[in-house]
Amino acid sequence: MLLAAVRELLKPTRCPIRTLPRYSSSSHAPPKSATWRELNRIPTPACIDSSPESRPTSTTTSEPAPDLAPAPQPFFPPEIEALYRGNQRFRDAIAASATPNVLRDLAAQGQRPPFLLLDCSDSRVGEQVIFSAEPGTLFTTGNVANQFHEHDLNSKAVLAYAVEALKVKHVIVMGHYGCGGVAAATLPPPPDPTSTTASSNGHDAHQHGNPGACKCHEHAHADPVQAWIAPIRHIYESSVRPEIVAHRQLRRVQAAAGEEAQAPHLNDPAFRALVEENVKANVLRIVNSRVIRNHYAALPPAQAQSPTQPGVFIHGWVYDIESGEVADLGVTVGPPGALVPPSPFPLLQV
Repeated sequence: MLLAAVRELLKPTRCPIRTLPRYSSSSHAPPKSATWRELNRIPTPACIDSSPESRPTSTTTSEPAPDLAPAPQPFFPPEIEALYRGNQRFRDAIAASATPNVLRDLAAQGQRPPFLLLDCSDSRVGEQVIFSAEPGTLFTTGNVANQFHEHDLNSKAVLAYAVEALKVKHVIVMGHYGCGGVAAATLPPPPDPTSTTASSNGHDAHQHGNPGACKCHEHAHADPVQAWIAPIRHIYESSVRPEIVAHRQLRRVQAAAGEEAQAPHLNDPAFRALVEENVKANVLRIVNSRVIRNHYAALPPAQAQSPTQPGVFIHGWVYDIESGEVADLGVTVGPPGALVPPSPFPLLQV
């Protein structure tokens, strides 16, 4: 009996399947779809539990869905965000200044700056900041160690546009103490494996008596920085200023003793002197440029002899990165016969 009871429990339950009446092909009426009411009249098989307790409950509730978490803020590189904040402060300062429409006016009317400023690319030398100059005051160009060369198309194009199109009144070459390009020029250049014609100092074909006549680009070093500062190294090797002469002699003694040359410190007299001599050499190069010579040649003779000559003046200044002071080297050149205007900047006797 026990075995029979177990077999009865293990017997599969057969659930009857109820279907709608099948459509007979002999009928002329088309089949009808079962309505919802008809489906509800179909008896539920006994094997299916249709009680409310057996029906699945919904997981949704009437409570509102929680708010989504706010999107994370993007991470800006701090150095770029600092520029963004600075731009905001600049715009706020313009809006609160005595000339709040200066940017709009310049955009509509164009620029007529009275100055072309050639300075160094050094990040510590910000020309607009140094002079607290409003937009539209300075037409600027910069490079390593504030150099002008006739063979440099960029320098020549900037000068030509400033003088011929913008009609600037002054061209300023402004060097600065602590210039890295000038400091590098006091050190021996690294070997140049591509050089086969230049001498050991790279200046055998140069006219050492005239810094403005240096043709160092004709024997360019393979390293672009060394090639660019070669004219400054030429000034260092040929200058007769006592501070620079003494520095060269010290370098020779150190080299003979096998000592490695070190970059000069900020206030080294020879270093400061070389910064000044480099400014003077570039003033001379601009004066001798084709752009300026053509400009002076085009001036009427009467104007050329007038003390109120409106032609371009070329100035040499130097900026002290420690004090923020700008000084005049006293090497200003103007149109032939024109009186050099006085300068309010401190005059350096060099």
